[in-house]
Amino acid sequence: MSTQVIVIGKPEKGKTKTAIEFQSFLDTTLQINFGAYSPSSYKYIELICKDYALGFDLMFAYNDPNERSFGVLYIGHFNDGVVNDGVVNDRVVE
Repeated sequence: MSTQVIVIGKPEKGKTKTAIEFQSFLDTTLQINFGAYSPSSYKYIELICKDYALGFDLMFAYNDPNERSFGVLYIGHFNDGVVNDGVVNDRVVE
């Protein structure tokens, strides 16, 4: 499955490609948890906010755009929006 990365705003350009890293996630009981899934487990990853808190980025990951309620909020490092395979497949939403 190829992950489509969605950047809200303008993407950064001219950097070397570094993969997305998930550090922790907000579960359905609104508790912060560590570990979880790899970015490649999702079909879509949206960068909500770069440098959201303490140098971490806020991202939303999901598989079905028609069922976003099954998505997960992640804190981590978006880096260059690369998902494991080294391919950047992004779409900019402004």
